[in-house]
Amino acid sequence: MRSPTGIPAKNKSRPQGKAARPLTVSSRQLSPTERRNPRSTNLDRLRGGDAIELMLTEEARVAQALWSKRRLLGRAVTLVTRAFRRGGRLFYVGAGTSGRLGVLDASECPPTFRVAPTLVQGIIAGGDAALRRSVEGAEDDALAGGQEIIARGVGARDVVMGIAASGTTPFVWGALRAAKRRRATTILLCFNPHLVIPKPWRPNLVIAPDLGPEVLTGSTRLKAGTATKLVLNLITTLAMVRVGKVMGNLMVDVVPGNAKLRTRAVRIVRELTGMDAVSAEAALTRNGWDVKTTCCRSGRPRSSSAP
Repeated sequence: MRSPTGIPAKNKSRPQGKAARPLTVSSRQLSPTERRNPRSTNLDRLRGGDAIELMLTEEARVAQALWSKRRLLGRAVTLVTRAFRRGGRLFYVGAGTSGRLGVLDASECPPTFRVAPTLVQGIIAGGDAALRRSVEGAEDDALAGGQEIIARGVGARDVVMGIAASGTTPFVWGALRAAKRRRATTILLCFNPHLVIPKPWRPNLVIAPDLGPEVLTGSTRLKAGTATKLVLNLITTLAMVRVGKVMGNLMVDVVPGNAKLRTRAVRIVRELTGMDAVSAEAALTRNGWDVKTTCCRSGRPRSSSAP
C-alpha cells in the first residue's frame, strides 16, 4: 500500500480493531515553492531590464534566508565532519535539480580535496540517465530510494542528506527512512517550513528556510537551486577545512590534473614555503605533485584545522 505521497505506508496495530492510518509527510499549507510570486505575475510582459532586475532581486533573498538558518547549517557541518573523522561517508539524495546538484558537488570533491570518489556520493532518482534528461516517475518511487541506500551499504558512521525543494519527494523519503533504519545520521534540506513529518521518520536535522515563491511558478531550479548549491558548497567546503584539507585558505590537497592546476599548485607551494617557482615545481615533481606533502617536507607546519 502506498501513501498519497507515494511512500509505502507503514501499518501500525491499533486497539479495538480501529483501522490503521498510514504515516505520510504532508504540508500544513501549500509549499512556498509552489505558490505564485505576486511580483512576477506579469513576467511575460516585462521589458528585458525589468525582468532581469526582478530575477536578480529575488535571487538576492536567498543568502538572507540561509543566514537565518546559520546555526542549523553549522550543525550540518559538524555532523558531516564527525562522519569523515570516523571513516564515514556523505550521501546526497534528490530528484531532478536537487539530485543533479548533489551529484555535481560530490563529483567536485575528489579533484578539489584529494579524497576518494566514495567519500561524497550523489544519488539521483532515475540514475545517471536523469543527469541529462527527465526520467518520468522516478521521484515517486520510494522503494528505489531505499534500495539505493541498501546497495551502498550505508551504516551508522555515514550521513545521508535528502534534498527536496517541497520536502515531500517519495524517492528522498524512501532513502531517508532506509538510512534511519540503518542508524545513519539523516539530514533533510528543503524549502518548505510547513512540513508535517511523522516522528518515526523525522531526520536528525531538518533545514527548511523559506525562500518564498519562485519568479517562474514551481521552477525550483531558480531560487531553490541557488540555495541548494550554496548549502552544499558550504557543508563540504567547511567539513574539508575541519579535517585538514586546507591551509589558510589554500587547497593544499588539490589534484593538479591539468596545466592550470599545476600552475596553481606551484603558486600554493611558493605562497606557503617561500620557494621560487623553479624550486617549487622541482619539489612538487619529487613528491608526486602532492601539494601538502611538498609543503610539510619543506618545513611548513600543518594547518591547525587538521584533525
